Amino acid sequence: MIGLLGHRARLGALALAVVVAVALVALAHAGSGGAANGLQGGPGPWAPETAHLRGRVAALHLPGQSDTAFHIHARLRIVVDGHLVPVPAQIGITPDGRFLAPLHTHDASGIVHIESVRPHPFTLGQLFTIWGVRFGDARLGGYVDRGAERLRVYVDGAPIAHPAAYILRAHDRIVVGYGPPGSFSTVDPTPFPPGL
Repeated sequence: MIGLLGHRARLGALALAVVVAVALVALAHAGSGGAANGLQGGPGPWAPETAHLRGRVAALHLPGQSDTAFHIHARLRIVVDGHLVPVPAQIGITPDGRFLAPLHTHDASGIVHIESVRPHPFTLGQLFTIWGVRFGDARLGGYVDRGAERLRVYVDGAPIAHPAAYILRAHDRIVVGYGPPGSFSTVDPTPFPPGL
């Protein structure tokens, strides 16, 4: 009997993994044209896309936003061919301020607010989805790996192999860079403001 229950639990976990994978693939394919879910696939800089924000957040099945239960911060810097690309204010926030995603920015400092009703393994890929920018192991918006021009992501100076799946932690300093080797610094020494 115990063996049967264990087998059913494994099948249930496998079924859940398949459902999540199908949802992520569907979200990615819907964004392949760039318009269906608002994912931007052109060159930066990218403004926060809010027309489809609620739908993208719903498709991610994230916990609700709250700044009291779980509240941490990370810093994001983006460099393309040696030039800084701004991380804009109001990522994850509708223009009327009535909707706030659990991953969002308030200003253009690159500080990402990670706030929810409970701890959750939020990922860098989810942040870009909320922003409305196509992002994966070999793609940033309209920049796709070609020869020496490649996407590379570093957290506190260490390379990340699968950046979209990277789980965000408190005080991460994330550098997302696109270009040939040596075209950008892999470390962001900018300090966090006091109190964050």
